[in-house]
Amino acid sequence: MIISRAILAVGLAAISISSAKAADAPACASFAWSIAREQTAFAAPKLSALASGSALPSEAGAAQLTLKPASEIALPVPSERPAKPDTFSGFVTATVPAAGTYQVTLSDEAWIDVSQDGRSTLKPTAHSGKVGCPDVRKSVRFALNAGPATIEISRAARPQIKLGLLKAE
Repeated sequence: MIISRAILAVGLAAISISSAKAADAPACASFAWSIAREQTAFAAPKLSALASGSALPSEAGAAQLTLKPASEIALPVPSERPAKPDTFSGFVTATVPAAGTYQVTLSDEAWIDVSQDGRSTLKPTAHSGKVGCPDVRKSVRFALNAGPATIEISRAARPQIKLGLLKAE
């Protein structure tokens, strides 16, 4: 009898987990564009871990970024949005291989600024975000020229965030 209850409990837990994952799938599918590449990159066992100020490896396209308390960091380019108390900020640099539309995708809610001239931030060409999609919360597209870019993250609730920079499909 005890074994039967244990098996029943495990079965119900498995159904509950499966149902929760199934409920998350519609949120992921309802982004304005596919985020499948980011989901794969963010789930990779060898996802690069970067400190704020590091260069995003061009071959990786994604990394786990360690942010700093907003009160302790000066971002290279002033953000369009002021820092909020008790949030985290940081930045990475990247080399854009060819001009085109690129998407910056985050695992959690935060503000994204991108600069290519070191003085001003670029206006996004499109954005999409969904609550309830595991590991991906927001994706913003920018028209980028070939060359260096600075990606700034601010207003994050936690000191760790996954970030992806991929050419739009």
